[in-house]
Amino acid sequence: MTSDVVSRYDSGASNDHRNLHRLQTAGLNWQARWSERYSTRVSLTDSDTRYETLPSPYLTQTRLRGYLWQNEFRQGPQLVTATIERREDVLQNASTTPKTTSRSQDGLALGYGWSGVRHTLQLHARQDQDSEFGGRSTGSIGYGYALTPQWRLSASAATAFRAPTLFQRFSVYGVASLQPEYSRNVEIGARHTQGSASWGAVVYRNLVDNLITFSSPGPCASTFGCYANTAQAEYVGMTVSGQQMLADVRVRASFDLQDPHDRQTDRKLARRAQRYLNLGADTRLSRWNVGSDLRLSSERYDNAANTVVLPGYALLSLHAQTRLSPDWNLLLKVDNATDSRYQLANTYATAGRSFFVTLKWEPSARSTP
Repeated sequence: MTSDVVSRYDSGASNDHRNLHRLQTAGLNWQARWSERYSTRVSLTDSDTRYETLPSPYLTQTRLRGYLWQNEFRQGPQLVTATIERREDVLQNASTTPKTTSRSQDGLALGYGWSGVRHTLQLHARQDQDSEFGGRSTGSIGYGYALTPQWRLSASAATAFRAPTLFQRFSVYGVASLQPEYSRNVEIGARHTQGSASWGAVVYRNLVDNLITFSSPGPCASTFGCYANTAQAEYVGMTVSGQQMLADVRVRASFDLQDPHDRQTDRKLARRAQRYLNLGADTRLSRWNVGSDLRLSSERYDNAANTVVLPGYALLSLHAQTRLSPDWNLLLKVDNATDSRYQLANTYATAGRSFFVTLKWEPSARSTP
């Protein structure tokens, strides 16, 4: 698959500043079920990202290649997984030193799941060996309990590790000394389901060491800003969601309330809203599935000092889908249907009303006589 995007904006020095972004991806998957209990999956993925700016000469290219071997063992209500994974990154950046940089990361993951009449349990452990940052161990544990056929409680705790990309360290916006993120998350939740109606609530707390952000100014070659670490970040919040059938219309909603802040300065994290609301509805009209989604976000701060405010916004999207034949699907979509003007980063405009037409071919399985 190949994607080409050309964008223009007024950079001050030039009224025709252009960004040329090309993404090429490919993948190969093979699956085998050796018995009722044992199956395997092998996959190879490859992506090439080329980013160029004009008229100011800047070119960077990132090549990512991934290898995966996953095994599943099933025995009654139990599932055991074992995964070996490797990722290779290569960055070519004409304006920085070194011009070509590479790294790799090898991972081994083990998982166990068990599901009973009222209890469910999940355990996961992973060991990653990064060619630059060494070994890191992460894991998670989750438990669910059905109080009644309608009510279910859940709790989980997990740790995670994310190394900075080569672009974040060695591009014109990069800082070579950037450190990996390490996070710890706990959450508890409850869900109620009855008939076509369901709703749930989740409360969480996430602590992140060395959160990777983008700040301006910074110690890199770009005057627009650099990648940086926030030593101690914390997310505390709650998500409430639900859906209900009203006649022939499925209505859904979710509300997020969170406090993303820097634990050392007690300021809000840049470009992260404290409140999100999503509303949606879908129904069927003749041969068409039609629907709409409304997304609302509260104001955010554009910088770590919390001195530049980005106003809140509301976005409406519309979609319609129909099956032209057993093998062909047609999807029509309108993003930002009201042509709202908003910003996700200060001084950078976002897309206005956008129309998309997608024709998808998906061969259906046919029985042979």
